[in-house]
Amino acid sequence: MTELSYCAQEVRRHAPDRYLGTLFAPAEVREALFALYAFDHEIGKVRRMVSEPMAGLIRLQWWRDSLDEIMHGRTPAHPVAQGLARAFNACALQRHLLENVVDARERDLEDDPSATLAALEERLRPASAAISDAALQILSATSEPALEAGRSVGLARGLAEALWNLVADARRGRILLPAEELRRHGITVGDLTRDTPPPVLAEVVQPLTDRAREHIRTARQKQGLIPGEALPALLPAVVIEAWLGRLRRAGYDPFRAGPLRTSPTAVLRLLLRRAMHRF
Repeated sequence: MTELSYCAQEVRRHAPDRYLGTLFAPAEVREALFALYAFDHEIGKVRRMVSEPMAGLIRLQWWRDSLDEIMHGRTPAHPVAQGLARAFNACALQRHLLENVVDARERDLEDDPSATLAALEERLRPASAAISDAALQILSATSEPALEAGRSVGLARGLAEALWNLVADARRGRILLPAEELRRHGITVGDLTRDTPPPVLAEVVQPLTDRAREHIRTARQKQGLIPGEALPALLPAVVIEAWLGRLRRAGYDPFRAGPLRTSPTAVLRLLLRRAMHRF
């Protein structure tokens, strides 16, 4: 068995939905997708690693500088940066998309949570769209229906990620759930750091869950117009949908649902979808 690259291991550990989808990509672009998704994880985790915005800004500037170095043929000594360098050489990957991700994550360093669900979606949209567009570029599947579907799946993933990371985020004093809804139900960050959350949390979580499902349905409405080459970037929707189902069965309690992970049922569903050339 071929040993997994560093980027592939990171994606398998932190984004199993993307890992499974990428396994269906052509061998010649698989590592580029792993590098892209590992980059997204590296940028996304900055918000959770720092206690002050300035420390996060410094880390994100390092990645901006690294992209510049890569463009000039000098690769930083970081395994994800090295994977990105190979991706730029092998695929038609556009630098501005990755810069868009860094810019979006910089805004995430702000302590102020989004007031409403609509505001949260607008906060998540730039990074999720950029990663989706980049993945589809790597797959040479940039038709407008594919791009639109990818952005919908990406936004669904962003909403779901805010929920499966809720416990870890709350313990760091930062959460992405709509602030107005939390206030309306009398929920504080302290309530979300306990082993058992207040039952009323379900009133805040369910609308996000429903909205994520709606984005997946929107993406699937375009299935007949999407080339098969795009599927590896869209198949994560199957795993995300399975996790959202687990969250619903847990009474919309992210503490009980736990983080994103794959199950035999989700993998089987993904295999069946892929066999039917659907996602």
